[in-house]
Amino acid sequence: MNTRKSITQALLLIPVFLLLVLQSCKHNDLEIEKENENFRLATDFIKNNYDMTLFYAAVEKVGLADKLKENGPFTLLVPNDAAFRELGINRPSDFSKMNQDSLKSLVERHILSRRLLFSDMPHNGVDVRYATLAGTEVYASMAGYAPGNAAFAANDLYFDGSPVTRKDVTLANGTLHMLNKVMKYTPAMTIQAWLAARPKYSIFVAGLKKFGFWDQLATAGPFTVFAPDNEGLEANGITEASIAEMDVQKYHGTRLFGSYILPKTHFFLSDFEVFKVNNGQEFLAKKIDNDTWFSFVSTTKDFFTKVVTGGVNLRTAPSYPNVIYGSAGASVPALSDHLFDNGVLHEVKGVLLLPEQALKN
Repeated sequence: MNTRKSITQALLLIPVFLLLVLQSCKHNDLEIEKENENFRLATDFIKNNYDMTLFYAAVEKVGLADKLKENGPFTLLVPNDAAFRELGINRPSDFSKMNQDSLKSLVERHILSRRLLFSDMPHNGVDVRYATLAGTEVYASMAGYAPGNAAFAANDLYFDGSPVTRKDVTLANGTLHMLNKVMKYTPAMTIQAWLAARPKYSIFVAGLKKFGFWDQLATAGPFTVFAPDNEGLEANGITEASIAEMDVQKYHGTRLFGSYILPKTHFFLSDFEVFKVNNGQEFLAKKIDNDTWFSFVSTTKDFFTKVVTGGVNLRTAPSYPNVIYGSAGASVPALSDHLFDNGVLHEVKGVLLLPEQALKN
């Protein structure tokens, strides 16, 4: 009994002993570090991020650095440095060569006047619009879950066709999403005016005028246009001089030049990737107006970089048995997804149909 009593007393003394040991080890000058809740303001974050140096230079150049230190909240859609280099902007000094009002509008179009988290996006939403500091709107689309495959989320987010490569970076005054492409929007301009101002598309313009497709590109639309440049057309023997000599009565103009235009559509290349996930739609077969042939659009996405490329080809029917003719590819991300008030334009290389293939029997 005495032994059991001694053991019981010893056990009761253990907590007291531990308490004394802990008190003797206490250091009043040491505290357990608390989780850091002091996130950086937008300006400070992009200034100190190695992959956002060019966007920060643009922000500073147009005088928005102090604005992005305000309470906000803001959502920054920041193109990485590679996206600017693809446009030929390689160093901060290159911004000095640009019209400063246009540069300011470009920067402001990449800043939303609200906090927008990935979780705020409607499930599988397409072309959801959000206001920017420029007074314009961006189109946001999200590829969520594929039908019948809901266990595997794609969770790909796009703004004006530009893929998000990093989501929901927390800022003290908002949030940030990184893009791998600069969003391109020309306000108060039609597709027609943009093409007319660029000599590299003079042959395409001549063809559109010759066969009666030019004037529509000044209307409200919307249109999705795949614009082949002079280099690609000339490589296939199509020149302004050869177009001038054509007798429009002898050619299927809808196939020769009308096939580059998708009326009543407003498609960024990324939309086709969204359709694949949301609807299981692998491609778009669009019947040419006033014709029996189809413009056939498809895209691919790089798994690692999320870069979306694609193009259009011409087919006698959507599926086999059919005849597939030429293709025009939008393989350079910086040259696709030009947004205008009346649609979207993609710069492409290649030719859909040769003149001799468009001759009427």
